[in-house]
Amino acid sequence: MEITVLTENAVSRRGLLAEHGLSVLVEEGGKRILFDTGQSGVYIHNAEQLGISLEGLDAIVLSHGHYDHTGGLPEFPGEVSCPVYLSGKALEDKWCLAGDGKGNRCIGVPWREDAQELERLPLVFTWEQEEIFPGIYLLGQISTTVPSEMGEKPFRILQNGRYLPDTMEDEQLLVIRTPQGLAVFAGCAHPGILSCVEKVKRTFPGEKLYSLLAGMHLRGCPQERVEETITGLKEAGFTYLIPLHCTGTLAIARMKMAFGKSCLMAEAGKHFSL
Repeated sequence: MEITVLTENAVSRRGLLAEHGLSVLVEEGGKRILFDTGQSGVYIHNAEQLGISLEGLDAIVLSHGHYDHTGGLPEFPGEVSCPVYLSGKALEDKWCLAGDGKGNRCIGVPWREDAQELERLPLVFTWEQEEIFPGIYLLGQISTTVPSEMGEKPFRILQNGRYLPDTMEDEQLLVIRTPQGLAVFAGCAHPGILSCVEKVKRTFPGEKLYSLLAGMHLRGCPQERVEETITGLKEAGFTYLIPLHCTGTLAIARMKMAFGKSCLMAEAGKHFSL
């Protein structure tokens, strides 16, 4: 399995660009899948700098309906000829609320109301579980089941002038069955990364968990939450852990200390052969 990080919050080499976002090219079993598109055309610039062609993709998977994972899709060079998989709830009007109400931010899909863009894109809406290719799955409708990951979150859906809690039912995981075990990809793991892992374990009982590449939304979380997450990931038994994006610098540093060589650092431009 070949993994190339095209967009991330930091870069690994000269000539590349960084932004708050995520885009990863995954190649396995003869399939080329673009997992998320960042918030702009940065992933395209970086692919060009790395000598990677985005022609001939088999699929584009959007992990959830936030701007930093979907905003770059309209910048895709040429016609999007492969299916674009996203949850049926990803196009809701999503917001992040500030404590004083003055800094409320719209964080949804930027092109969600662009009729021309919606007509142009070959969107395929997913729900709880889809096998998009043999041995390649999308898992959605993930519930928060781990107590430490429960609690109030600032995410809302704007409906009829009211801000309603957003339980992030549109979050979906990319899971690939490899000879070494299951490779799991998560954009932000808003329901909680351990709850996401539990979803995978329930869906594929008894199968080995091989690798996890994920934004884990641990930036700014209490140290106790980070340590509980590390303990849970150790118990899951992943051979490789690739924390990035919204995991946060301090949490990534703690994971590197805890997992050693099994924890891979993943700035934009990094390539992994697993």
